[in-house]
Amino acid sequence: MKPSQRMHGLVQHINAVAQQLGLDMLTVKKEYIFRTWVTISAPLTYAVFGVYWGFLEARRHWLEGIKSSIMLGGLVSGSAKLLTILLRHTPIRDLLHFFIKICEDYEQRGVDFIHALNFGIDRVYKIQRIIFVGYSITFLIMLLMPLVLLFYKGIRITVMPYEIPGLSIDSNIGYGLTYLQHTIPEVVGGIGFYLGDMLVLLALNQIQTFADIFQLKATALNDALERKEHSRYVCNVGEYKDFNIQALLMDLINWHQLFVDYCELVEKIYDNLIAAQVFAASVSIVICLCVNLNEFDLISAIFFLVSAYSMSVYCIVGTQIEFAYDQVYQTVSCLSWHELSCEQRKLYIMMLQRAQNMKIIVLLGITPLSLGTALQASELDFCLGNLLAKNNI
Repeated sequence: MKPSQRMHGLVQHINAVAQQLGLDMLTVKKEYIFRTWVTISAPLTYAVFGVYWGFLEARRHWLEGIKSSIMLGGLVSGSAKLLTILLRHTPIRDLLHFFIKICEDYEQRGVDFIHALNFGIDRVYKIQRIIFVGYSITFLIMLLMPLVLLFYKGIRITVMPYEIPGLSIDSNIGYGLTYLQHTIPEVVGGIGFYLGDMLVLLALNQIQTFADIFQLKATALNDALERKEHSRYVCNVGEYKDFNIQALLMDLINWHQLFVDYCELVEKIYDNLIAAQVFAASVSIVICLCVNLNEFDLISAIFFLVSAYSMSVYCIVGTQIEFAYDQVYQTVSCLSWHELSCEQRKLYIMMLQRAQNMKIIVLLGITPLSLGTALQASELDFCLGNLLAKNNI
């Protein structure tokens, strides 16, 4: 399959997932259908019932209040994803069409560009499989474990860490209605988490693909500059060969400008979502650690894995983006600039300056999105969770 066909299939897959939630990403005009309102109601119902139940539990004991708020981080990150999709529907749709157009244009430029595009799409598919399997397993366990415990041991636990006022889980009808109500935000949340992650990670991974395309263009320019250098040893005096250097240089500069503008656009669209995802996951890890260090709680243990896994994926991709920035800078630095003319060198210096000052993705203006941030956050989370557990809140 051509890269454009593979990218089109990937975009259609993301849009099919979005349509399950009533969020068509490729439509020109947003439409609020019944499934859209169900999706919007999911975080609202959790916020209302969860906060109310957490307040009641906190009056009995602080630890119970903390236990009932283990999914508060999921509420924050899920709400951030939903708001981003609803409020920034048009730029996200334009990005998806832009990915397909880039593949259609550059798959016609030779085998090297096709390989770079396919390699980038393969990266996205690998991440897609990882997050799909991860979310499917964890959310299925959270949905099925209460039923398993009920049928085999007669223990009644809820899917979400709250109970609905007026419905007692000690009665069969109350427990059944509570389970059904919990299933709706659980399923919507699982699909929404997957959709939001796919949109963000697809956009972030294109930065690496664009860096690979930049390197191919730079290699073509460097080859022309080397031919120009070698031609001086065999040409007659006064003979001049252009080797199409000006066109290659302008093509490289234009692509670098597109690369810089794209990085800034992605950060502008998804900055709040990424920050909410990482910080909410970090808070959830602290709460889940605190609860499980006091006493084992199955739901919080599972959600701990979801939060740690989600934060790690984002921070690993952030580190890969930093490598892509370094790749672009190294590529620009290694050009045979001494073979350029004076006017061409001025253009080259401008491109070098921009490559030296690439704007990295920063979480709320505090810390960069990288694996180092994930390690620091994990260390801080463990210390806080351990401290709160030892002092029993």
